[in-house]
Amino acid sequence: MKELVHRLDLEDIYVLPIGGRWMLFSPRNMTSAIVNRAAVEAIIEYAVDDKSTVPKTIKDLWHKLSRVPITTIPSQQGPEKLVIIPTRECNMRCVYCDFGASSANATILDPRLACRLVDHVAEKLAATPGAILGIHFFGGEPMIAQPCVETIIHYANMVCSRKGLTPWYEITTNGYFNHNAIPFIGDYVDYVVISIDGDKPFHDFNRQRGDGSGTYAIIAENIKRLGRFPVKLSLRACITNRSVNAMLAIASHFCSEFEFDVLCFEMMAETEFTSTNGLCPPDPNLFAAGILQAESIAADHGVQVINGPSELYGPRTTSCPVGLGTLMLNPDGILTACYLEVERWTRLGIDPVVGYVGPVSGPKIEQQKLDAIPGFFKQKPRCVRCFCRYTCAGGCHINQTPPGCSLEYNDRCRATRLITAGRLLRNLKETATEVSFLEQPSVMKYLAENADDRLSTWASDSTQREI
Repeated sequence: MKELVHRLDLEDIYVLPIGGRWMLFSPRNMTSAIVNRAAVEAIIEYAVDDKSTVPKTIKDLWHKLSRVPITTIPSQQGPEKLVIIPTRECNMRCVYCDFGASSANATILDPRLACRLVDHVAEKLAATPGAILGIHFFGGEPMIAQPCVETIIHYANMVCSRKGLTPWYEITTNGYFNHNAIPFIGDYVDYVVISIDGDKPFHDFNRQRGDGSGTYAIIAENIKRLGRFPVKLSLRACITNRSVNAMLAIASHFCSEFEFDVLCFEMMAETEFTSTNGLCPPDPNLFAAGILQAESIAADHGVQVINGPSELYGPRTTSCPVGLGTLMLNPDGILTACYLEVERWTRLGIDPVVGYVGPVSGPKIEQQKLDAIPGFFKQKPRCVRCFCRYTCAGGCHINQTPPGCSLEYNDRCRATRLITAGRLLRNLKETATEVSFLEQPSVMKYLAENADDRLSTWASDSTQREI
């Protein structure tokens, strides 16, 4: 074979086994196509030698796959948003919690520190016409510190009014708070994420009070009350080995019980407590099939189903705020690049602390450290061969694909690969292929485990692509 003159293009285009056919995918412009083996061979022939006599359809497909889009994701010029953690404390004791709720520090953020940070960021954003000041409240459970949250929002609204900025507020909450907070959230918060793990039996097994009693009734009522306000409402369900076969039922239950916009399914992360409680992460094949099948049910109700690393956004180098210049304000005033506890980073030899906010001095940001964070995750050996490289981008940089992790796919990788492939098939209107794909465990397993999806690998060693 001639020298691969389009080697770079071949490296960034992927070919996936889907039963007896193949899917070509270019994440640089989100182009995909279902073809047979002869078409893949013809694509490579034309990529290597554009003078070759291949059909016009092959030439057109190659140009679509290799086209560099006119518009790309803009480089980050400032914080994507501010993430404010009013407290690490939580009022629930979920049986799979990996945030250390039982031992979390009960410190409440001094809202004056957050206001100083808001001033700092608003001053920079004011130079950009139509800029949005986004603030995401996270925890712990942020509503434990409700007065702190309210103070920050009122102050930020005043600053935005003076600076000509548009405020945008998000909150991730367990939903276990007094219903008297609903009017404030409904009137002031734009996007609310509430964790609820299914119907009452599933949820109350997982997400309990300190005394072991369930929390479903209060959370479900709060969701119904919030549904009457003009907020974008997302329900987040953590799926375990116990609930993975009930994902369709969970989607149906939520859609019939609540008014909401987004349903987020996430795989449970294994902790030292999960096995004690009879829990383990879900089977990746079943989890992927559950999401793809739930999408149809949810769509009938106008609900979008999401799974962070499996969204067809790209090309991107991160699927979370880390690496986008986002500042995370912790309850002690420390600024970090991630909402996870500092210790999770330092165990990997990385320092996530990028500054602090003083009550008098205000924010002191080590911009060089903040700018260096993306560099830690640019090279991910596990991801180089995977077609999800520019959509998933490795998932969580600490828990999923940290520096030095195994080169082998783990179950989260497998689930992400299957969900992403299923969504690409759906976008191609390949309904029959998608259904067949989900009904054949051997086909799913082959795709989930495929060691190298790059078209360049096919070109150099086609024997690796025998089905």
